[in-house]
Amino acid sequence: MCPREKIVSVIIGDDDNLLSRATKNDQEEECRKRYGPYPQVIPSPYLSNKEDTLPKEVLDCAATMFDLPEVDYRDKGTPDEWLPRDGRLIRLTGRHPFNVEPPLAILDKYKFITPTNLQYVRNHGACPRLSWDEHTVCIGGPLVSTPLELSMNQIASFPPRVLPVTLVCAGNRRKEQNSVKQTIGFNWGSSGVSTSVWKGVLLRDLLIRAGVDSTPNTMRGKFVEFIGVEDLPNKVGPGPFPDEPWGKLVKYGTSVPLARAMNPAYDIIIAYEANGEKLQPDHGYPVRLIVPGYIGGRMIKWLKHINVLTEETKNHYHYHDNRILPPNITAEESLNGWWYKPEYIFNELNINSAVARPDHNECINFQELKEYKMGGYAYTGGGRMITRVEVSLDGGHLWQLATIDRKEEPTEHGMYWCWIWWNFTVSAVDFLGSSSKEIWCRAWDESNNCQPNNPTWNLMGMGNNHTYRVKFHAEPNSAGGFCLRFEHPTQAGQLPGGWMTVPSGKPISAGFGKLADYGGEMSAAAPVPAVPATKDVMKKYTLQEVEKHNTEHDCWIIVKNRVYDCTQYLELHPGGVDSIMINAGMDATEDFVAIHSTKATKMLEKYYIGDLDTGSTEIEKDVSVNADVNSAKVALDPKKKIAFKLREKIILSHDSFILDFALQTKDTVLGLPTGKHVFLSAVINNETVMRRYTPISSDFDVGCIKFVIKAYYPNERFPKGGKMSQHLDSLKIGDTIDIRGPVGEFHYLSIGKFTIDAQLHFAAKFNMIAGGTGITPVMQIASEILRNSDDKTKVRLIFGCQTEKDILLRDVLDEWATLFPSRFSVHYILSESWPKDWKFSTGFVNKTLFEKELFASASDVYNLMCGPPVMLERGCIPNLGSLGHSKKSMFCF
Repeated sequence: MCPREKIVSVIIGDDDNLLSRATKNDQEEECRKRYGPYPQVIPSPYLSNKEDTLPKEVLDCAATMFDLPEVDYRDKGTPDEWLPRDGRLIRLTGRHPFNVEPPLAILDKYKFITPTNLQYVRNHGACPRLSWDEHTVCIGGPLVSTPLELSMNQIASFPPRVLPVTLVCAGNRRKEQNSVKQTIGFNWGSSGVSTSVWKGVLLRDLLIRAGVDSTPNTMRGKFVEFIGVEDLPNKVGPGPFPDEPWGKLVKYGTSVPLARAMNPAYDIIIAYEANGEKLQPDHGYPVRLIVPGYIGGRMIKWLKHINVLTEETKNHYHYHDNRILPPNITAEESLNGWWYKPEYIFNELNINSAVARPDHNECINFQELKEYKMGGYAYTGGGRMITRVEVSLDGGHLWQLATIDRKEEPTEHGMYWCWIWWNFTVSAVDFLGSSSKEIWCRAWDESNNCQPNNPTWNLMGMGNNHTYRVKFHAEPNSAGGFCLRFEHPTQAGQLPGGWMTVPSGKPISAGFGKLADYGGEMSAAAPVPAVPATKDVMKKYTLQEVEKHNTEHDCWIIVKNRVYDCTQYLELHPGGVDSIMINAGMDATEDFVAIHSTKATKMLEKYYIGDLDTGSTEIEKDVSVNADVNSAKVALDPKKKIAFKLREKIILSHDSFILDFALQTKDTVLGLPTGKHVFLSAVINNETVMRRYTPISSDFDVGCIKFVIKAYYPNERFPKGGKMSQHLDSLKIGDTIDIRGPVGEFHYLSIGKFTIDAQLHFAAKFNMIAGGTGITPVMQIASEILRNSDDKTKVRLIFGCQTEKDILLRDVLDEWATLFPSRFSVHYILSESWPKDWKFSTGFVNKTLFEKELFASASDVYNLMCGPPVMLERGCIPNLGSLGHSKKSMFCF
């Protein structure tokens, strides 16, 4: 039941039912005649990463998605594994949550009405599994005289409103902004848009039934609030409203002015059908809000509460989502109240267009080309009509009118709520004569709003609507002629390609100053000039000469055929001496590029001494398994990457798993000193990526190396997610990963003795603080201590995670605490959600927690930490310092 003092049931009388049936017949029949038959597509899940699908006969026999015997392989092991989805949808945030858009070619195929199973989806968490028979919608708030709780059948009994509406994600085309400068949003391409014929009840009809005053001149400053059923994590704290602080979990909600809600011209509906069928789960089943002309982020799915308020909603997501801040506002500066300034809210759609045909990388044989019919879409907000679309082939000097295929009829109030599709025919001569070798398109609406030529960046990457540009290139083909290959600005999600993703494709500026003034990281990278002339500049060094400089006292490396003397930089390197020494005397290009920015490349030039003689040959090295002083076979080589084959994968949770790789033989020892880690590297999307990982296995685990991996899928804060962790998640049994090591400044010896950068230290007690996957290095050390019965070193561990399911290897930690109660203890702290019977801490690490659970400061106490930088820099180091622990007694992995 809804939390209201007074709830009245709704009884729909015969007159209402007669009106409902009559209105239903008129509106639905009109829509079907004009826009039907609505395209219906049964989703075709991908069964593996090979993109294999169910047999055609199985798909043909399915009446609904729930008749399918399989779900997409990426949904297995997630909270959404009950829900079949189409594998063609491009996943923007990994496996979960489900945020997708269709390829542009699919939008172009169906044009005006998009099949529901192939529409874009924006989910912030798991898709709720709701029931038509059990779900209700509550209408209340201080301005409601008759609070209501309506069943779905009661809602469906109101006179229906049926009309087509285009929905657009506020982040549509965001990847273009991310290609200029990273926003805090993930990579939407240009297909975050779709159109359905929606059926529902006008919001104003429900509000009038609930006793809301519809008298003119009484609605100023009043709002209607909408809240969904989801429980989502609060990422920003208690918020600015002391009377309604935000908890650890918040609902997704928003509000619109009451005057707009009560105006029938705006067609705000509470929808329960789309394209002639009940809503699908990902699109809000059983009921959602539709606000025509607004961004999709305001159209609450899985609607539960409608409240009429004397002020704007105080909902968390109403403020910390869907804002277009000025281009100079960074993530740090935004915390100074910018999220709560009403002038930066993004409600009504701005004007936009895109080219759908030709598609990205589409090739046309020029010999066969007489003319080409290109096309795309355009939309705007506010109920305005798209009046024209223009195309230019000469960089915007001459604009020519495209032909508009206008399917939508205006509403009885003269409103237009849908996109249009346009086409433009180009001759072969037009392509040849193009001075810019680009196709530009832009749209105008009836208010003479027009797309700007250049992008203006904003922190959330929303409302991106500059002129859409497709480049074309003349390339030879297999027949001895040439073809035209078309290149869009970006590709959605993690798909590679697009002319804006390379340095030469970025604009000079995007509203926050020249890109070249921002460390070169967001602008075209010019060749790095050599340092001022010295006696060594331009000298040529052979590989054999460079290889002689391979010690800490004489360390050279090669990057892109340039030779650098890094000896003086070893102690200054943030990654430690080992990270450079594993490449000493060698070509470090692949490793350096994989983990360093353009800014770091410029810093390296200080140590440039000459160029590599590329005509020299590399000395053949013995590639046999290494041997230690005891002649045991050792797997790792600090100077060379070695490919290890995956032999087992164990799923721990929806985003965590153990990978078990076989060493060279079943008798091979890993050769990893306790406290050290290794580098994992792989070529991902034509880019070499290298990351540090600490295995959970040791030299006692002969013949294998095991890692606990948490896959970081794309999300709003990190739109690309973790490149390496997602790659590791995709590995199949028999696949390999390149590993090199050992590396690291810390080395635990035994009986409390350890070294940091070869300097000997001692501790009788270790405080260990870990966050997330930071558990692995401290756990490696604790394991070595507890394995040795002669080692009386004591360990107290605080392990912080977001939720209980994120606690990695908890069974092992709890077992240690039981077996070694005098030597090891563990205390957990959860920051986002926890069960009602949770007996450990909640929130974030703090001084009180450390004072209670850790060893007090003393000369024989040392503090080891590994976790997110914000946790270490803001939570751990300051609070340990306030308890008397010196920075000399702290080490961060």
